[in-house]
Amino acid sequence: MKLFKLAAFAIAALSLALPLQAQTVDPLWTKTLAHSALVKKWAPEEKTMRIDASGDDKNERVKVRARLKGWDNGKPIYDTVQIEPKPEPGKSSKGQTEMNDANNMTDELMRMNAPVKRTDGQLLHGKSWTMFDVAESKGPVNVSVRLWVDPVTGVAHHVESKLRGTLMFDMFMATSYMPHKLAGSLPERSEFRLKVLVPFVDAKVNILSSMDNWVPRPN
Repeated sequence: MKLFKLAAFAIAALSLALPLQAQTVDPLWTKTLAHSALVKKWAPEEKTMRIDASGDDKNERVKVRARLKGWDNGKPIYDTVQIEPKPEPGKSSKGQTEMNDANNMTDELMRMNAPVKRTDGQLLHGKSWTMFDVAESKGPVNVSVRLWVDPVTGVAHHVESKLRGTLMFDMFMATSYMPHKLAGSLPERSEFRLKVLVPFVDAKVNILSSMDNWVPRPN
């Protein structure tokens, strides 16, 4: 669905227009940013995605499993070891590019001078966390990120991000983290939802992902 490429265009435009703001940086936010940078030094050996897509009066349900096969300048390269049902020749699964765009969107707000709002003592999954909210907008595009982090270490427990482009798209992504000895925590599973808001277009994508056996990226 080429209409989904509107998401990538909007994210690029937003990143160029993000304002620089002078403010005192919360020490815990600094720790959260350091943890976010540390997570990027790891990659899962195995990824599984369950994709549900609808549009053009069609419904698709696909399961994809990929395994790490090597590295390209520190970037993980994956082999698809299972895909059910098998796609038609020349046809790829929907939503994966848009999910990557949602991750890039989160990265744009993970910076020192972001307009962060902190709320302590927020209960989630039976524990108390510090919650950080970051939101920015430019023209028709609104983006926000909410993080539940350890109140002492700043290590992430759960992250939710949203991106909405008026008359274009509505994206939501939630990522849950698992404790990890060396990295503090690493993503374990995520849920991604995309709805196209273009008039007279009815298209949706839902992706459930799991990530296993994380390994450090080569230096």
